Amino acid sequence: MGIAGPRPAPRERREQEEIPGDEIEKYRLEAGDLLITEGGDWDKVGRTAMWADDLPLCLHQSYVFRARPCSDELDLQWVELYLNSPVARDYFTGASKQTTNLASINITPLRACAFPVQPLAKQRRIVASVTELLALCDPLKARIAAARIKHARKLPR
Repeated sequence: MGIAGPRPAPRERREQEEIPGDEIEKYRLEAGDLLITEGGDWDKVGRTAMWADDLPLCLHQSYVFRARPCSDELDLQWVELYLNSPVARDYFTGASKQTTNLASINITPLRACAFPVQPLAKQRRIVASVTELLALCDPLKARIAAARIKHARKLPR
């Protein structure tokens, strides 16, 4: 996952290099791994996505943190939702180091990011509710986009 999202290079431009076995194990992704951006624009630091395991072997780059929660009492979708919430986004913004155009966070403040742990059943109910509500938002976003286009066409040029 690149900062701008996955984007494979054309086959003729891909370089092949030998990766030592211990490096493969260190960076190998597994289903449910949480991928957290280390740097980029200030609003991208800490952006989190869950790996869907759609490739037989995929390694993450060093500027993407991989998290594997260590408890069966955590729903991974709950953790992903929380890490992308305004509360966690504010934490990442405050904990990151910023230069003129770039921000980054290291593993120490990332590990220090506290989050509420609800009982597993409640986490799952919240995830189900959020998923249901987000599904309602998609058609609304499409209608808003269509209305904006229609409105823009009516504006004088």
